[in-house]
Amino acid sequence: MKTLFKDKKQAARIIIPILIVIAVAAIYLLKNPPFQDEQSESSLTITEIDLDALTAAGLPIIIDFGADYCAPCKQMEPILESVSREMKGKASIHYLDIEEHPEEAMQYPVQVIPTQVFFLPDGSPYMPDEELGIPFTLYSSKETGEHVYTVHEGLLTEDQMKLILQNMGVAE
Repeated sequence: MKTLFKDKKQAARIIIPILIVIAVAAIYLLKNPPFQDEQSESSLTITEIDLDALTAAGLPIIIDFGADYCAPCKQMEPILESVSREMKGKASIHYLDIEEHPEEAMQYPVQVIPTQVFFLPDGSPYMPDEELGIPFTLYSSKETGEHVYTVHEGLLTEDQMKLILQNMGVAE
């Protein structure tokens, strides 16, 4: 019987590097699937803000504005995901990347990132209780003086997000 290799050492010198390349390629493909849908990155990610559609669920709404290059935004991501999972069916939590969708972000008072905007289930702006101890910025219409946005700028902890949601009427 003929063999392809003269001895076992020659076979090992060829087969071992091939197996290493295959293993590295398999690990790379597991970590970076070639056909990943953009929306599968996170169920929180939205590309546009349709407040009418968001309020249809009848849940309090938090929209977090951020970007991939922002370290605090990256810190906020697992917090948003955790609170969203825990509050599923009780609150509607979303993330919008301002770098990818600047036209959407320009419709809201986003001065720094991360920024969170809060709406009650009917789409009206959330009015926080002062005793929460969390700094908010309230925006009013220049023409009417009507309260139009409640915004928090910067990182929120998981406990702070839950406290805000409780204050918005969400029961744990």
